Formats: sequence, structure tokens, C-alpha cells
Amino acid sequence: MTGTFQVLSPDEIGPELMRAILRLGVESGTWQASDVEYFETRLRNPSNINVVYLVDGKPLGHIFARPHNEAVQDYCEEDPLMKPSDTPMCYVEHLVVNRAVRGRPLSMALILEMAAEANRRGVYRFSNHCRVINGLSNIVARKFKESLQVIRRIDSYCDLNNEPCDYLEIDFVAKA
Repeated sequence: MTGTFQVLSPDEIGPELMRAILRLGVESGTWQASDVEYFETRLRNPSNINVVYLVDGKPLGHIFARPHNEAVQDYCEEDPLMKPSDTPMCYVEHLVVNRAVRGRPLSMALILEMAAEANRRGVYRFSNHCRVINGLSNIVARKFKESLQVIRRIDSYCDLNNEPCDYLEIDFVAKA
């Protein structure tokens, strides 16, 4: 990979970068145009984690995570088994990669960069509704197999166009 990863604070997401990240989400097919306002608000929340992969100043990958317990409130109808946690956790709400560079290595690199930033913030576990069809769930489960705490299949998950997904909770404490 020839680009750079950057953890973004809300102050670093200017109008041009905001438009580029939102466009990346829509063009990747991950977000709908109607999602733009929702994500623009979320990207500016300082408690959330935004990591972008930039090549020549252009975002080609982005991961967005927020506090798990806030996500539980939003996803309780789609996944009634998702519960609040006393353990500090973040929920990976979206992972988008430009179609031209789409691939598992960049997706996993974004996850690892997000985990490193969460670790710096004192958060050592993440949760996610992870796609099955594209193989990402299996890749993530294999990568974190020793720290996988919860995995369960949802056969038709409405937030992913009724695709199957796996709900995962993973500890990512840095090993010394």
C-alpha cells in the first residue's frame, strides 16, 4: 500500500474531505444518498473514531467506529440480541473502500488502525455486524480467532440489504 493512514479528529474533517468521504461511501454502494446527513453528523462526533486511507490526498478507504452502547440504541430493532456492555467497546459502523482498491488487505489494515486508535483511548473490544457474502466475516474471525468473544449468524440483516451477517465481538488488547 502506497498511501497513508490518518486518524481524523472532527476539526481535521474540512468540507472538502467530508464531501470526499461521503462520496466514497455512496460510490462504494455502502451508503445511500439519504445516509449522507446521518454520517456527516456522526463523522463530526469527537467520541467516534474515523480512520482514513489517503493516496495523494484522496480518501480511498475509511472506517468509522462509535461507542458500542450508543450503537445498541440504534440497532436494537434490527438485532434485539445486541446488548449494552460494561466493557468499553466500540462498534464498527462502516468500513468503505474505493472499488478500484477494494480488497481484504486494505479492509483489514483499516480495522487494525481503528483498533490501535481505540486502544490509545482505553477501549479494547470492538463489535460489528460483518458481511458474510464478501468473505469479510471469515477473514476478521480468522485474524482475531484467539480474541473472538462472540460470533453469531443473522441470516437476513435488514441494515445490509437483507444479506446474512455475523455479529462479532472481539478483544484486541495489544500483545506486549
